[in-house]
Amino acid sequence: LKMDGLAFVGSASSAWTGGLRSRRSLVSARPNGSFVLSGRPVAPVRRREDVKCSVAGTMINAGSSLAGLAVLALTILVHEAGHYLAARSRGIEVDNFSVGFGPALWSFTPKGSETKFTLRAIPLGGFVSFPPKTREDPETGEMVESDNPNLLQNRPVSDRVLVVSAGVIANIVLAWTSLFVSVSAFGVPTLEYRSGVVVTQVLGPESYGAKSGILPGDVILSMDGKAVQGGPGSAGDVASTIRTSEGRTIVMEMQRGQEVVNLDVKPKCCSPNGESLLGVQLQPRADMLRLKTTDLDNTLRTTTGEFMRLTNRTTTGLKDILTNFGDNAKNVSGPIGVVSMGADLARNDQASLLAFCAAISMNLAIINSLPLPALDGGQMVFLLAEAVRGSPVSTRWQEAVNRTALLMFLTFSGFLLLGDIAKLNLMKSLQQLFG
Repeated sequence: LKMDGLAFVGSASSAWTGGLRSRRSLVSARPNGSFVLSGRPVAPVRRREDVKCSVAGTMINAGSSLAGLAVLALTILVHEAGHYLAARSRGIEVDNFSVGFGPALWSFTPKGSETKFTLRAIPLGGFVSFPPKTREDPETGEMVESDNPNLLQNRPVSDRVLVVSAGVIANIVLAWTSLFVSVSAFGVPTLEYRSGVVVTQVLGPESYGAKSGILPGDVILSMDGKAVQGGPGSAGDVASTIRTSEGRTIVMEMQRGQEVVNLDVKPKCCSPNGESLLGVQLQPRADMLRLKTTDLDNTLRTTTGEFMRLTNRTTTGLKDILTNFGDNAKNVSGPIGVVSMGADLARNDQASLLAFCAAISMNLAIINSLPLPALDGGQMVFLLAEAVRGSPVSTRWQEAVNRTALLMFLTFSGFLLLGDIAKLNLMKSLQQLFG
C-alpha cells in the first residue's frame, strides 16, 4: 500500500507569483491572459569577456534551476511527511519513506525503527509505503492475513482517514507558511499603474507590428490622439481597439527610451472572425511595490487574505482546465515546466520564489484532494464507501482501479513531459549556450 505524490499538474494562471506579469497577445482572437516566461539570450560572440559572462550566467542558471527543483522537492517531501507523521502519531507501522522515484541512491533505517528512508534518482515525486496485510506463511506457503493492530489496514476508518488526508493538510500548511514568511519578510506585492501600455514582444519581423516600426519596449501613450489610461485592463482596452479597427491606420504616440515618436500603425485585416491583427504582445505599464505590514496581527490577516486569494485562483484555474482543456492545455505544465518556472522566479527575488512555493503546494493539495483513483481523494472515496457499507471495498477491486488510474496518470505525465521539452526548446538553448 502506497500513498504517492503523483500530481504535478499546474496552471500558471492560478499561481500567486508576485513578480510575474500577464501578457496579452494580439495575434489570437482574444487575450489569453496566461503568464509568459521569457528566457535570456546568450551572446553569439565568444570573446574572452563573453566566455566569462557565459560561465557566470551558466552558474546562475544552474543555481536557479536547483532552486526551482528544490521548491518542487520540498512540496513533495512535506506532502509525504504529512502521511508519515500522521501514521506514526497513531502507532501505525510505516515500511518505506521515499523521496523521488526510480533507483535508490541512498537509504537509511534508524536504530529501533521499522521504516527505511530512501533517496531515489528522480526527485520529481515520492511515496510512503505501508506493510501489506497479507503475508506468506513460512510453514504452509499460503497467503494469510495478519491481525497485527499496527497495520494501517487493520485500523479504524477514522485513523485511516487521518493518515490519507494528512498529506493534503501538510501542503496547505506549507502554502500558508510560505505566504506568511513572504509577507513578513518582503511585504505584499502591489502594482502601481501608470498611463500607457508596454509592448513586451513583437512577434517576428514579418508581423504587421514590426512593419509599422513598433519595437519591443515601446510604450503606447495614445491612439488617434486619445490617451491610454493606466490600469489592470489597459492592455485589453488597447487590444480591443486594434481588433475592432477593421484594418484602418491608427496613429500611435510611443515613448521609446527618452524620445516620443509617432507611428502610423496599420493592422492586418482581417481574421476569419473579422478581427484585425497586429502581432505584438502587450502588458499594463506598472511598477511593482511591496507594502510591508506593521504588526503581527496585520501580518496574519494579510497572509490569510493572500492565502484565500491563492486558493480561489488555484481552484478556478483547475476548473478552467478541466472544463475547457483544449483552450487551456498550453497552461498545463509537468515537473520540468514547474522547475523551469521556479528557476525563472529564483532569478528575480526570494519573495517570488516563496510565493511560487505556496502556489505549487496549494496545487498539489487541491489536485490530490480530487476523488480520482490513485490520489488521496480517491482513497477517501473508498474509505467513505467502507464507512457507509460497514465493510471495506474489495482489496482486489481497489488495486485494479488504482493500477488502471496509475497507468492513465503516467501516460498523461508522459505527454506533459514532452510538452515541457517542446516549450523549453532544449536543443536550441544548448546550441545558443555551447555553439
